Amino acid sequence: MPSFRTFLIGTAFVTVAGLLGSPLGAQTGAPAPAAAGEPQETAAVVPANLAIEQGEGRAVALKLADSLISSFTYREQAEDYAAMLRRNAAAGRYDSGTRDELAKLLTDDLQAVHKDGHLHVMLAKPPADRSGAHQGPPANFPPLVQAAKTIAPGIGYIRFTAFFGTPEEVAQVNKWLAENRDAKTLIFDLRNHHGGGLDEQDAIFSYIFAKRTPLVKMALSKTVFEQRNSPLQGGKTLQFVQEGDRMVGTHVALPGEDTPLRKAKIYLLVSNRTASAAEHFSLAMKSTGRGTLIGEATAGANHFGGPAPLNDHFAVWMPVGRTYDIKTGKDWEGDGVAPDLAVDPKQALVVALEKAGLSHEVAVRLDAAEVPAEPVHRDKLRAR
Repeated sequence: MPSFRTFLIGTAFVTVAGLLGSPLGAQTGAPAPAAAGEPQETAAVVPANLAIEQGEGRAVALKLADSLISSFTYREQAEDYAAMLRRNAAAGRYDSGTRDELAKLLTDDLQAVHKDGHLHVMLAKPPADRSGAHQGPPANFPPLVQAAKTIAPGIGYIRFTAFFGTPEEVAQVNKWLAENRDAKTLIFDLRNHHGGGLDEQDAIFSYIFAKRTPLVKMALSKTVFEQRNSPLQGGKTLQFVQEGDRMVGTHVALPGEDTPLRKAKIYLLVSNRTASAAEHFSLAMKSTGRGTLIGEATAGANHFGGPAPLNDHFAVWMPVGRTYDIKTGKDWEGDGVAPDLAVDPKQALVVALEKAGLSHEVAVRLDAAEVPAEPVHRDKLRAR
């Protein structure tokens, strides 16, 4: 069974096989779920405008209801979702339309019952195209690392699109950290960050923590965990114990080579497009006091999980667990992670550079040269 560490938190990265049921096969990843009124993301390029088959909409809705009952993060919410789906299916709500329209309708109906930053129905890749797991970014996706440099003397700057866990991306992160090992300040620009997994985070933590440090906890049902339907796999930095009917993992920072970065000031630039694994990273840095968040509250997409097939044409991104603050027991679903310093996210880099000691004029000039690949703010979010 493939490792899911790379995909355990991602907002809608759907490139894994065999998660939560029979193999879904190779699928291209997708950005974070679209907000209401925005185009619906799909798992792959498929004939979205084809009409659904007779009885298919009802069957998909009923399968989705059963899947939610068996796997969703919270049983009470799952029952609410399932009751709605079964009621609507019986009334014929899902009997017509195109595949794309059905995926959007099901997603909108789910979100009308309970908001969730990850839960959505999407189009599945055709069975004939499922030939092994694809672990690279989707087509037309921005570079996973948009920029990695010494932006000014003593100041390292890196801007991410996602933590995809590819060898190339992890190598880029390690190279940037090594090149900036003597930096007085590190700036992590997460304003375009869609989510992902732990590998890049663990590489970063090894440079900036001086001792083994618990970061956050991650919990899901023992049943889902034991059925190997969980996207979580334990390892050196993620260790699980049973607590009642739940399996609870503690994500820890493990120090590597002693470098001056253990004493560097760290700023994280965040916005309401900072999602999922980037929120995990943000909470870990904020809760431990290791970093300062600058910008606005993050997206509020907490519940981790992965894709599950519904039939040959449809799949669901199924949340199976939650990540939460070790100190408070609270997660960020819906609310996001609050910044330490609230500013317009478009000005977050300027503020961070000024905090690092640069003049306003220099900060503005450097900021103008760093153009994120996507907007750093979204007017409407699925999770709220």
